[in-house]
Amino acid sequence: MFWRALLLVAVCLGILVTLSFHFQARFLYGDWQRDLQDEARWQGSHWPVDQDPATVVQAWRAAHGRVRLTVLAADGSVVADSRPDKPPLDPRLIGAGHQDLEVLVGAAPLPGGDTLVLSRAGQPALPFHVEFVPVVLVFIGLAALLIWPPVRDLTAAFRRLSTLAARVAGGHFGETLDPPRQRELAGLVKSFNDMSQALRDAETRQRRLLADVSHELRSPLGRLRALGETIARRPEQANPHLAQMDAEIALMDRLIGDILEAARAEEGPVPLMRQAVPLADWGRDAFARLSSRIEGAGIGVSVSVDADATVHVDAERLFQALGNLVDNAVAATQGRPDARITLSLWADDAGWGVTVTDNGRGIPAADLPYVFDRFFRVDRHRGRHTGGAGLGLGIARSLVVAQGGRLTLDSTVDVGTTATMAFPTLS
Repeated sequence: MFWRALLLVAVCLGILVTLSFHFQARFLYGDWQRDLQDEARWQGSHWPVDQDPATVVQAWRAAHGRVRLTVLAADGSVVADSRPDKPPLDPRLIGAGHQDLEVLVGAAPLPGGDTLVLSRAGQPALPFHVEFVPVVLVFIGLAALLIWPPVRDLTAAFRRLSTLAARVAGGHFGETLDPPRQRELAGLVKSFNDMSQALRDAETRQRRLLADVSHELRSPLGRLRALGETIARRPEQANPHLAQMDAEIALMDRLIGDILEAARAEEGPVPLMRQAVPLADWGRDAFARLSSRIEGAGIGVSVSVDADATVHVDAERLFQALGNLVDNAVAATQGRPDARITLSLWADDAGWGVTVTDNGRGIPAADLPYVFDRFFRVDRHRGRHTGGAGLGLGIARSLVVAQGGRLTLDSTVDVGTTATMAFPTLS
């Protein structure tokens, strides 16, 4: 790159020098042409009319070896010529405005109708000044000094970027480069750094998902194996164990469904099928379906529907999010005295929302920032059968955010928790 840039500078400098010589030649030859024309006018005004033109021409030849004097008659024939040994002068060169720099011509009228023509052929070339060579070399050297630092930095930056690209292609995700000083290249390096970190994050999520899935499924698989061995030893006592196996299979099915849902939520926007939904009708139907689930767990339930508007949402996805919140409330409330869950649907000028309130164990303040993380459980001593896999809140938040809403939790230990799905607009 450096040598190409330096060659480009040298070529540009050569073109500049060539053009300067060309225009200098035109200016210099133009001055010579004007001088010769002035000389022809002066000679014409001082032409000796009493002398023979041939005599004057011969005297001119003796005094001026390089300038040719020709006297032409009115019909263009040659009356006298100081250089009869040379080819005749081209008549097209006589007169103002000719462009042939190799022949300079000046003409002036003579008394009696003849024309005096002074011409000079074979102009000397412009002198080449040797002292210009060091100046040109100095310019090339300065250009090299100016070009070398940025070319060196660019080459080094591209070399580092190429090395990093090879490492990332080899699986070393997350490695980055410090942004260079050049703004254009800094943008490219930043984009490459972002890509490398995105690949690292994707690989981290994939590994974490595999580890989480293997960890979460190991326990029910182990119990299923134990139950199977028990049935194999005592086939006559299989019926009680078959019910337990069915429960374990249902748990695995729920775990796998939650894991797949969480993985889809991390991959990108949740696919939605929006349609116009009357809030009041949706709320009464959703609360009725969830109330049976709550009462089946031995927990009291109360509902409130205070909304009279139509919104464009994915009703099934919204019910799925609400179901996850209710499942968490049921798990937190079971075994509590006077356990109760309240479901509320409301709307006002600012928007609308759904609230799930329980009087369960509550969430410690230290755990609140992590409740939406995957596989995080507040009560780590509860089993998967009662405590879930720790995926429900994360899935619920993804579904709410996908529909333009916000999911918040307010909780106090031994008082209860309020989960609110709030949507800022009725549109």
